[in-house]
Amino acid sequence: MATKTIAKKQKGRGKKKQYNKSNRTTCSPSDVAKLLEKLSCEQKKVVRDMSFGVLENLSILNISKKMMMELVDCFNTNDNSMRTTLGRITLDASKIRHALRLNARGSTYEKKIDNKKFSDERKATVNSFKGASIVSLKRTVIETKPDSEENTRKFKRAFILYIQKTFLCAINSTPLSSKHFLAIVNFDNSKQMNWARHVCSFLLDRITEMR
Repeated sequence: MATKTIAKKQKGRGKKKQYNKSNRTTCSPSDVAKLLEKLSCEQKKVVRDMSFGVLENLSILNISKKMMMELVDCFNTNDNSMRTTLGRITLDASKIRHALRLNARGSTYEKKIDNKKFSDERKATVNSFKGASIVSLKRTVIETKPDSEENTRKFKRAFILYIQKTFLCAINSTPLSSKHFLAIVNFDNSKQMNWARHVCSFLLDRITEMR
């Protein structure tokens, strides 16, 4: 009996934890840093005006996807924390604010998009970006010059969607989530919105979905 138990334990050793493909993430701070390096002075000024200038100081990092998945696996969704040998680490909007220096005051985005509340213009805005990939968003950001009001708004929307998809609210390689569109639907108030809470809420929802 003892021999069988030991053999069973040894057989289980070395097995890698398998994660569903839907749990893959597109989070890549290095992509954001590289994009910002390619922007013109005028484009960078628009980024700073949106209160995202802090992203210019984002280090070019290469975060292991496996490490991120392990951190998720160790996260306790009951109290939104992770216990380590150095103590308990909690995840809340204040942590996001300190880490990324995002705006933590003002209103929060709605939980979901309600098409009945939107004008035809706002519906058209969302539809124009549906199906957009990271590559197409990046191209739009780089190629759109903020030389007119219309182009400036297009640049801002594409930039907001891109930084959410690749860093702030990254999910997987599928098309943009409806949650990503909340920021451009409420575009007029994006500078006054509570981005720290928006990102924190997104992370907690995503971790819960992955369980």
